[in-house]
Amino acid sequence: MTAQRSVLLVDLNNFARYPTLPIGYLATILRSAGYQVRVFAPLMVGVQGVTREPAPGRFDLIKAKLNHRVATSRNDTVRRIRDRVAMHRLSGVNRHEQEVLAAATKAIEELRPDAVLVSTYLIYQDVCAQLCAASQRLGIPVIVGGPYFAQREVIDDWVRIPGLSALIAGEVELRLPSIVASVVAKEDPSIHEGVFCSGSDGVQRGSIAAPLRDLDSVPFPDYSDFPWSAYPNRIVPIITGRGCGWGVCRFCSDVTSTAGRTYRSRSAANVLNELAFHHRKHDVSRFVFTDLKLNSNMSVWRSLIGGVQHVAPGAKWIAAIHAGMEDDNGLSRRDLEDAAKSGCVRLTTGLETGSQALSDLMKKGTRVETIARVLEDATRAGISTRCTMVLGFPGETVEHVQASAEFLSRHGSSIERVSLNRLSLIMGTTLHRSAQRRPSSVSGIEIFAEKPGHATVDHRNKVMQSPAHRRATAKLLTQVHRINAKPLSQRARDFEGVM
Repeated sequence: MTAQRSVLLVDLNNFARYPTLPIGYLATILRSAGYQVRVFAPLMVGVQGVTREPAPGRFDLIKAKLNHRVATSRNDTVRRIRDRVAMHRLSGVNRHEQEVLAAATKAIEELRPDAVLVSTYLIYQDVCAQLCAASQRLGIPVIVGGPYFAQREVIDDWVRIPGLSALIAGEVELRLPSIVASVVAKEDPSIHEGVFCSGSDGVQRGSIAAPLRDLDSVPFPDYSDFPWSAYPNRIVPIITGRGCGWGVCRFCSDVTSTAGRTYRSRSAANVLNELAFHHRKHDVSRFVFTDLKLNSNMSVWRSLIGGVQHVAPGAKWIAAIHAGMEDDNGLSRRDLEDAAKSGCVRLTTGLETGSQALSDLMKKGTRVETIARVLEDATRAGISTRCTMVLGFPGETVEHVQASAEFLSRHGSSIERVSLNRLSLIMGTTLHRSAQRRPSSVSGIEIFAEKPGHATVDHRNKVMQSPAHRRATAKLLTQVHRINAKPLSQRARDFEGVM
C-alpha cells in the first residue's frame, strides 16, 4: 500500500480575526486528493494580526501628525529609517519574525511533511527565505504562493530564493494536487501552467496561469484546522467573486493580483450554499465578505440580501462596496434598508478623496455626492460605515486635501471609521505603468527605486513637503481622529478591527 502523502500549509497572511480563505481552499482541495493536511498559522503561537482602525489613544493625533511630518521629510535618511520602522510594525509576523520562524520550523521538523506550502504576502519575503532554507536542510520541497505573484518583476525576484522548489503564479487551485505531486517526485513543476521555478542551470522557467472562470467548481474552503478558540469572535470569510466590477482605479493593486485580473462571479446559489455549510459546520453566524466590491454583480448582491437569513438564521455580515455612477448600483435607500434587515452591520467604501476633480483623476468612477448619500442612507438604516482615503496621489493639491477634510467635517456623523493612508505606489498598477512609460504624467512624484521583491516603488511626492500641504493634512488628520475616536455602533462591535 502506498503511504499517504502529507503537506504542511504555512499561513503567513495572519488574519487573526478570522481564518485565512486561501488556506481553507488549499486544505479542502488537497484533502480531496488524498493528502494528509496540517496547518500552521501564527495565531497558534499567539502572534496577533493587524487591528484595523483601533480606538485612538490620548496622544495618537499628535503621533499621527509627527509621523506624517517624518514620512514626508526632505531628508532621505530620516524617511528611510521611518519606513523601516513602519514595515516592522506593519504586521504581527514582522514584529515576531523569529518567534514565527521558530514555531514553523519546529512544525516542519516534527511533522516531516512531503512538501511545505506557504501562503504569503510580499512583505514576508525574508520569512519565506528562511523557511525555504530550513526546509532545504531537511530535504523537504517548498512551494510558495500568494495574491501578488502576477507581475514578472516580482516573480523574477522571488523565484531565485534558495530552497524554493516552485512559485505559484495565478489561480491554480484545481490543479494544485498535480503540482504538489510533481514537486514531491522532483519533476520539473514548470510543466504546469501557473508555476515558476529556477533550474540548476539558473534558468527561470514557467508561466502565469490565466484567471479561473468557473468559480462554482472550486469546493468550499475547510477552516477546521484554525484555532477557533483564539479568535475574539467566530467569523468566516467568504468571497462571491474575483476581481472588481469596476476595476479601473489607477492606484489599485488588488485588480492586478492573481485573482483580481478581470471580474468573475460565483452563482448566488453556490454562495448561499456555502453560507449554510459554514453555519452548520462551524456554528458561525458572523461573515466577512472579502470581495473587492460585493455589489459588482447585482443579481448576487440582491440574492444575498434576500437569502442570508434563510440559510444562516441570525447572521451578521460586513462587506466592501463601490458607490458607482451606474443607474442601478445596488445602493438605493431601499437596498440599504433591506441589507440591514438581512444582517448587514458594516459597509466599507472607497471614498479616497473629498474632491471630485481628484477622484476623476484617480479613475474612481464615483461621485462624491453619491458616496455622501450612501453613507447617510446606510447610517439611517442602522449600518455602520467605514471609508478608505488616500493621501498623496499625483496631482493632489492643497485644495484637494482641504476638500477631504471638509467632507469628513460635513459627513462625519454618517461615518464611523476612516482608514487614511499615504499613497503606496505598487508595481503593476496603472499608475506605476504610467510612471514607467512617461514619468511626467505622475505630477509631483519623484521615483527613487523599484523594489520588485515587495512590488513597491520608493518615491517622494514633493507637493506633500510644502508647509501649506502639511497644514491641510493636519486638518484632515484631525477630522479622521475625531471620527475614529467615536465608539463603534453596538450592532457592529463583533467586527471591530476587522474591516
